[in-house]
Amino acid sequence: MEYWRIPGRGGRLSDRLNRLVVIAAVVGIGAGGWGLWLETDEVLDRADSREKITRACQGLVDPDRVLGLNDGTDRARPGSSADDVMFDLDDMSTPLATMPTECVIYRVGDPGTSYNHFALSVWATPSDDYAQIADGWDDPFDARTRRGDDDVTREASRSPAYPLGDGRLGTYGDRSVSVKAFCANEPEDKTSIDVQATALYADDDTPLSDADRRTLAELARTAAERAAAKTGCTTELPALPTELPAPSARLTPAGKAKGTCAWYADQRGGRLPDRALGAPIGARVSEESCLLAVSGEKASEIWYGLSDKERGDSSEPYTPWWLEAESFFGDEAGEVVAEGIGTDQRHLDPGTAGVDTEADVWWASSTCGGEPAVHTLSVQYPYEKYIRPHLRALFQAYVDDVAARRDCTGLKFPTDFSS
Repeated sequence: MEYWRIPGRGGRLSDRLNRLVVIAAVVGIGAGGWGLWLETDEVLDRADSREKITRACQGLVDPDRVLGLNDGTDRARPGSSADDVMFDLDDMSTPLATMPTECVIYRVGDPGTSYNHFALSVWATPSDDYAQIADGWDDPFDARTRRGDDDVTREASRSPAYPLGDGRLGTYGDRSVSVKAFCANEPEDKTSIDVQATALYADDDTPLSDADRRTLAELARTAAERAAAKTGCTTELPALPTELPAPSARLTPAGKAKGTCAWYADQRGGRLPDRALGAPIGARVSEESCLLAVSGEKASEIWYGLSDKERGDSSEPYTPWWLEAESFFGDEAGEVVAEGIGTDQRHLDPGTAGVDTEADVWWASSTCGGEPAVHTLSVQYPYEKYIRPHLRALFQAYVDDVAARRDCTGLKFPTDFSS
């Protein structure tokens, strides 16, 4: 049998060295080929992912920026059904009324696995599908309540909406950024194109990084600009602010309330909440809120101070106890509804005021800076029974504060707080 041999080039030591050099070279070529194959595979994966993101999101976002979220990935895919693919914004025969729509992008892991990554939602205002909902049954501490956390009202399940700059561009929160492109020409009676970019992977264990928050804001602004251009909405978007401070969901003692809750610092006491969660004030923001809640210690104090009639058949307090004051301005004021459990939505129209007893929501209206505004007060049941005598003064104090900041006139309040 004949064997292949590495030819000698001198003495025995030299032969051995030559053999080692050649063998190393052969191994190196093999390793280099493997590395090149892996690199090529990653390039192909990324190119394929970029194409899929571009197609699914109709070119509204930079696919490389989407892939770069959450420390980056080369492999991603859109939702698996046709429902996850956005309509063709280039087709102007498609009316704006067909909005809303969205694209959802998943991060691909090991074979057969994928993970939440990114979503882009686009809609035109007015839109019943994206109404602002006031609801005294929508627990802002639901995640912590389900987990059975101690001191549930110490932190809300989500942060309030923080303004982007002065708020005209939009708002942002724990894991999403919303941008509003106002349409000067109001095509098909639509007043704005709205976009929300969401980091689906962000949660308590994986909070949104400052860099990813900035990326989301840039993606949302670019998408709003491109969507407006493709749908014939004439707009001019403000620049993003230089800083985007991390939003907080942690409540503070009511006496230290700031921002959109600053008005409450002098209203607390008695059975009223002893905690507050506000956001920085945006002079031109389309929505703002102030969440107030009762600590566990104070809830017990209030409970044992109630009469037998007030307690009813309950043997212990059903908590958390909370209330939330909100205001909506401009075209968002025409999109506000009250919704209780198992009830139909009730539109809270600008220029009106009243109470929805099913949703435990009171509303008022005004004109702020020449634009309509709707103000709401949602109160958790049965807590609203214990503080009902204070609701009128509380709501008045909140709306008066907003009116002073936003140059509001023509305030109209509900006449009945007896519910």
